[in-house]
Amino acid sequence: MNESTSMIVLRLIHIISGVFWAGTAMSIAWFLLPAQSALGQAGGAFMRELMFRKRLRPFLLGAMGLTILSGLAMYGRLAMVTDGTWASSGTGMTLGIGAVAAVIAGGIGGGVVGSAAKKMMALGDRIQASGGPPTDEEQRQMQALQSRIVSSFRIVAILLVISVAAMASARYL
Repeated sequence: MNESTSMIVLRLIHIISGVFWAGTAMSIAWFLLPAQSALGQAGGAFMRELMFRKRLRPFLLGAMGLTILSGLAMYGRLAMVTDGTWASSGTGMTLGIGAVAAVIAGGIGGGVVGSAAKKMMALGDRIQASGGPPTDEEQRQMQALQSRIVSSFRIVAILLVISVAAMASARYL
């Protein structure tokens, strides 16, 4: 595969997976999680179904990985071809800022959100298995996990807005 074709393929992977990742993260942060909170246990059941049984979570993680890896590959190729001068241009620095924002978003989304979501699902399963209503302590733990997920997802969404804005404007700088 020649250089031009490789860059086209990488760019398509980057844009398509990035649109899915950013759009889904923003929708979850600003619409689905507040709705889940408002619905209480029914909202928790919906999110568990969506993220784990309908497998949105692995698709989201896959899109995140493809976006970051294809972006880093394109950035690295352009930096190597120009012996690093492109990376210090306005375009290169703007794309670099967007890349850093996306990598941080990926770390928070994959690490903090993922860990809290797994704990929340395990707690929900324990509550459901008990056959009774959650104890005060279980409710407190659930609310703390939910709060951590909401705040982390909002940070991820904001970082992805920064990243998308950098990617969209970089060629003009």
